[in-house]
Amino acid sequence: MNYLKRPIQAVLGNFGLEVRRKQVREQTKLETLLMQYQVDMVFDIGANIGQYGPWFRWIGFDKTIVSFEPISHLFEQLSQNAKSDPKWLVEQVALGEKEGSCVINVSGGHGGASSLLTMTEHVVKNAPDQAVIRQEEIRVTTVEKMMEKYYPEGDRLFLKIDAQGYERNVIEGIGSELHRIIGLKVEMSLVENYRGELLMVDMLSRLNNMGFHLVEFENGWSNEKTGEMYQVDGVFFRTDRPTGISAGENEKADAFTPGRR
Repeated sequence: MNYLKRPIQAVLGNFGLEVRRKQVREQTKLETLLMQYQVDMVFDIGANIGQYGPWFRWIGFDKTIVSFEPISHLFEQLSQNAKSDPKWLVEQVALGEKEGSCVINVSGGHGGASSLLTMTEHVVKNAPDQAVIRQEEIRVTTVEKMMEKYYPEGDRLFLKIDAQGYERNVIEGIGSELHRIIGLKVEMSLVENYRGELLMVDMLSRLNNMGFHLVEFENGWSNEKTGEMYQVDGVFFRTDRPTGISAGENEKADAFTPGRR
């Protein structure tokens, strides 16, 4: 439900000057991180209509982006938005912990609150336009399977995960390919917006145990009247691999790094 999901034209053209400056600062920071860690592909998981595609291009990322969106009417718009970019691929599927089919709750508005989990009253109360309006049966696969298809080699894949409470399930679907992922951008909730979702503190602990460290927070969904923050995006990169060092070179790097080994 992060309003960075709006098209980049809206971010640059419809917000106030102060907000635009803040976005420029945050996006330049991520651009630096993507370059430092030599990211060579992005999986845009939970793509909606593809707002993050232009966003990644705007910050200077010119490698392949694969966007995943399971909901039919959103995927149609995503396909249209991506068709002029040969390095922007799209797939109509949700990512989770296993392959199969599920029923997704489709939200109103721009569909940004749609989830495979049940929405709580907190969302309905604070964002009534995002209430569930219908359900749709969708196909589900895993990050591991999509890496076999789109990223068979390499160890510099970056995951942008925006799954409305289903982030834990997406991460569990990485399976045996964890060592080939260099970083993640994950939406995290400070309050329960979806039944059974992993809240921010537990997500931070889980990702840390998986070998990723938090490098920055980005503002997400908040209550404009009270100032209370409900969701944030966390950007994480691997702790066991220096920037510019591949997984295969990591052991060699350890021998020359003080304090390692």
